[in-house]
Amino acid sequence: MEKKKSHYNLIEVKNLIQAKRVKITYRASENAQIDFGFSEKDVITQVLELEQVNFYKSMTSDNNNKIWQDVYHKRINSQIAYIKIQIVDEKTVIIQFKEK
Repeated sequence: MEKKKSHYNLIEVKNLIQAKRVKITYRASENAQIDFGFSEKDVITQVLELEQVNFYKSMTSDNNNKIWQDVYHKRINSQIAYIKIQIVDEKTVIIQFKEK
């Protein structure tokens, strides 16, 4: 399923990150390094800079149609980043961070 309205409040996403309640998946970390040369700190900085205008869609997880994930597109230099996040157990989880 998909919807055009964010499932998670972006302010809450950022507040959790600033409170050090954040997890970056191995896949997101690896793709960020390969596609952008980014460290995990760089990924966090980029997510904290997201604005609602960067929102693309919400979609359910491939593994569980009750878990929503928000997708953002953000221009970084000449590239577009595909960023997928969700909140789980009061933590922001950065699921994907790759070149679109």
